[in-house]
Amino acid sequence: MTVEYLPLIRDSDLAEKVRHSFDILEQCLTRYSPNQIAVAFNGGKDCTVVLHQYSLVLNKTFAQTTSKKPLFRALFIHNKPQFESVLQFIDESTKHYELDLIRIDDRIKDALFQLKSSHPDIQCIIMGTRLTDPYSSDLRHFSSTDPTWPEYMRCNPILNYSYKNIWTFLREFKVSYCSMYDQGFTSLGDQERTIPNIRLQYKNHDTGLMEYKPAYMLDDEVSERDGRE
Repeated sequence: MTVEYLPLIRDSDLAEKVRHSFDILEQCLTRYSPNQIAVAFNGGKDCTVVLHQYSLVLNKTFAQTTSKKPLFRALFIHNKPQFESVLQFIDESTKHYELDLIRIDDRIKDALFQLKSSHPDIQCIIMGTRLTDPYSSDLRHFSSTDPTWPEYMRCNPILNYSYKNIWTFLREFKVSYCSMYDQGFTSLGDQERTIPNIRLQYKNHDTGLMEYKPAYMLDDEVSERDGRE
């Protein structure tokens, strides 16, 4: 396992998980070439962690073998009304990481069928899924899509991360994330069905107004999705 990607991580639990994430991503790049891989990216905190980790592994893997920067593909499936701040962050990330961003406006399953037609070389999609996400408890680090879906390998490098792990990683390594997380949103979904997390609400004694703490201050991880219907 390569350990030179990041400085020393003080949290020993997170350090072990990050080492494992890099190991999974390195395995991914031994199974597939960069043009066969896309990172699923919708601007959320989890996929932002994965995008950053993959960028480090991708660039380091090919730094000594070619002078040409490897293809860095990401897939944005626009399947619901999005906040402007989320779309802006996706644009900023596309520029920062120099992504070859593939955007498809459709439901997830139909979008993947479109991807099969438009980019038949892509075989693996790197996901920011955690075991605590809905319908994700049985996933493994490499899991094929279900039989009725377009055939892809799903690479899941952060399955075992907790909510706290995600925020420690983002903040400790100063990874840019969507600004809405600093406004009390703890999970970003449909614009029409997502509100700030009530558990982060507090009264500003100077102004008398109700305000929200940033997402990383949520202690009750079970309440992560409380702002989504």
